[in-house]
Amino acid sequence: MRQNFDAVSLQVGEGARRLGERIRLARKARALTLADMERLCRIHRTTLGRLERGDLGVSLGTLLSVLEVLNEFADIELLLSQPDTPKHRRGAAVPALDQEF
Repeated sequence: MRQNFDAVSLQVGEGARRLGERIRLARKARALTLADMERLCRIHRTTLGRLERGDLGVSLGTLLSVLEVLNEFADIELLLSQPDTPKHRRGAAVPALDQEF
C-alpha cells in the first residue's frame, strides 16, 4: 500500500510543478510581474512564487484566484461541467486531463 501511495505522491508533485510552470508562462505571456499579480490577486508575491514552483501547500483559493486573473478559469469551468462519476465507477481508472491552459 505504501508503495502505491508514493507513486501517487510523485504524480501529484510532478503535476503541481507542471501546473506552476504553466501559470508562470501564462503570467509572463501577459507581461505581468509577480508584483502586478500581487496587486490583482490580493495575494502576497511570495505565495505566488510558491504556486509557480508547484508548492502543494498553496491553497485552492489562491490557485483559483490566479487562474481567474490570468483569464484561465474556463479550463476549471470545463472540468466542473463534467458529469459526476457514477458511484459504481468510483475508484476506477480516470483518464488524465491533457488540456492546455
